[in-house]
Amino acid sequence: MMEFFNQYPIAKLILAGFGVLYLLDKYLGFSPMDKLINLVGSNYKFKTFSHLNNPKIQKLIEDFNNKNYSKVESTLKSMSASYRSFGFKSLGEHTDVKISNQWIEKDGSHSLPRIIKAYQLIHAGWEIRGRGYIDSVSESDLANFKDHLKQAEYLLIDISKTTNDLQLNIASALLKVYKSIDVERETIHNTFKDAERLSSNDAELNFNYFSAISPKWGGTEDELNTYFNALNNKSVFIQNLIKAQCYFDLVHMEENEDKDGKIAAFVNQLKNERVNDQELYIHELHLLLYWISNNLKLKDLEKHYKALVKPYWAD
Repeated sequence: MMEFFNQYPIAKLILAGFGVLYLLDKYLGFSPMDKLINLVGSNYKFKTFSHLNNPKIQKLIEDFNNKNYSKVESTLKSMSASYRSFGFKSLGEHTDVKISNQWIEKDGSHSLPRIIKAYQLIHAGWEIRGRGYIDSVSESDLANFKDHLKQAEYLLIDISKTTNDLQLNIASALLKVYKSIDVERETIHNTFKDAERLSSNDAELNFNYFSAISPKWGGTEDELNTYFNALNNKSVFIQNLIKAQCYFDLVHMEENEDKDGKIAAFVNQLKNERVNDQELYIHELHLLLYWISNNLKLKDLEKHYKALVKPYWAD
């Protein structure tokens, strides 16, 4: 994967620039990150549908809302890793935390409702914070956002001490929290490394880890190098998913330019990439490719990927 940087040498400098901007914002109160820290601008309106209109995931939501806790548990445990990740995402996005609280009150020692509640808190926190520029977020909303993430962190850390089940999902959710709160960098890396031993090709885990070490969220060049040096050992799908995340950041930092056409070639190449239909993170990959195509004004590719992302995303 280091071939990526060799083919695109300006990438290191650009991504390092994200880190400088992040530090200026965090410690000096100067906020050039206002226009860089979000994936999309404040005027970009969208809806997500993490259930993908998939009958199995929609039934999971229905069972949860009907408080059929045993069925929720058996369904999640029977799911493949990718389906389980989207199952948790969907429960976080489309259900009420009150039901999780009722489940916890009924069985306080059970880890599953607390994991679900953590996903709900993370989603609710981002709904409060919004996807707009940081200076468009009020101090009270920002504090509320951080409070939701800290509650999720507390739940997830507490669960991780008492259960060996669902450690990949626990770690992945923690990485999503760590991206947005002050935490030691070693905590981020150790969380990833411990979970990676269970499955090095888990899409949710790798997707959330790269987001947490992205320079626009405070990551360093050394962190990127360490990760990219090991990325060749992962599946082609994971490599493409991470490269798309990195290219998306680069396109924004380069003000929607692709001077040598390598990014456009990558986006076009993936039109014909075949992925196991059980890997639901293909929808995250398609969304990134749709955004990149839009930003680079690649109209045909934008149209192609927008059609593919419809089950997951509407804008």
